[in-house]
Amino acid sequence: MKKIPKKKVLMLRGRILRFYRLHGRKLPFRDTTDPYKIAVAEIMLQQTQVDRVVPVYLAWIKKWPNWRSLSHATNKQLLGMWSGLGYNRRAINLGKLAKSVVHAYGGKFPDDPRLLQQLPGIGPYTANALLIFAFNKPLITVDTNIRRVILHELNLPASTSLRRIEQVAWQLLPRRRSRDWHNALMDYSRLALPNRIERIPALSKQSKFEGSLRQIRGEIVRQLIQHKYITISSVANKLNRTAEDVIKAANGLQKDGVATRIREKISLL
Repeated sequence: MKKIPKKKVLMLRGRILRFYRLHGRKLPFRDTTDPYKIAVAEIMLQQTQVDRVVPVYLAWIKKWPNWRSLSHATNKQLLGMWSGLGYNRRAINLGKLAKSVVHAYGGKFPDDPRLLQQLPGIGPYTANALLIFAFNKPLITVDTNIRRVILHELNLPASTSLRRIEQVAWQLLPRRRSRDWHNALMDYSRLALPNRIERIPALSKQSKFEGSLRQIRGEIVRQLIQHKYITISSVANKLNRTAEDVIKAANGLQKDGVATRIREKISLL
């Protein structure tokens, strides 16, 4: 792999960190290094926009301020608080994560990436993000925003492999400022480059919500927050969908560990 000239690395770092110092977003989860609060934020931010996350995050932290309090939450409470964020298995995983941290680690969040990836709902990307934002570990993590900055600033083709982008990310990383650097990259992408990086496709595209199985899953969860159990027909009638579609959605929630279906009835796990 061809190395980026040191002068170019320093100039790029300086420009992006300067932008962050002057224009960086003030977000509640950036005012803390508490691993619990950062874990809640990171899992909420998976596939959900910041503006939708912030009010739910603040309410969540107020209700459950630490791992121990969250470990006592029921699935119904978790899903009720999670309402509006979508991908409800993330809420269930946060509850499971709290129980694991409390019971296996005495309430102290591990800072070893191998241990983190053994915990519920944490894969390689999230593990690195947690270590970066909670512990300022000299690691990299590449999401769609960071990928777009690297491609744009170094004039790389959109077809550049993720492996190659990660190699570049390691070269650009200021190892003592990993937390600031990753926050800066995200804000630089969202605030400084939005019109110039539209040509760079995202790594993945979210499917349309209206008419999707995701919409049905959301309605199932919404009804289950209000009732002990619901029926396939009640959801089908509400959304004007077929029973077969509702069964598919319910089976998906069962696979995710959110709900269970026994014939016509659906209930929370």
